[in-house]
Amino acid sequence: MFSFIKSLFVTNEDKKKGQGFLDSGNYSDAVAHFKAALEKSPGDSGMLLNISQALFELKNYEDAVPYLKTAAEKASSINPVPAIMLGFALYKLDRLDEAGEALKTALKIDSKHPAAHYYTGLLNLKQGNVDSATDSFEEVISEKPTFIQARLLAIGEMYIIDSERKKKG
Repeated sequence: MFSFIKSLFVTNEDKKKGQGFLDSGNYSDAVAHFKAALEKSPGDSGMLLNISQALFELKNYEDAVPYLKTAAEKASSINPVPAIMLGFALYKLDRLDEAGEALKTALKIDSKHPAAHYYTGLLNLKQGNVDSATDSFEEVISEKPTFIQARLLAIGEMYIIDSERKKKG
């Protein structure tokens, strides 16, 4: 009984330390402490996302993918954020088909989530699907008009589309 209580305390201590390191920009130490906390509480969705966030800051998307896959499976139909983060990590790794599947999953959970539409727009741009990208960015703007990145990208895309039409016409 005592060891169980102690393990809970240690886990909370590792969570606290990990969060402190994450907040201060010491991402490697944050990962180490979050992993220690995860060992004592396997499958903790919060820890899976915290580890992934720290790995994102280190631009280590490859190592984040397994944590995000587990988090996305656990979230299933409740929370789109793990699937969005997974889609982004896969996008950064140029695993575009997998990224698209993760983002589709996120949009099935929350069809109006601005970040899911934003990253879907980026994915469509990278794949050369300008019209689909524009649709995604317009969806972001309709849901969250202050989402400046989407607005700028949408404006840029509209400029490119307009320029191409003028060249053809």
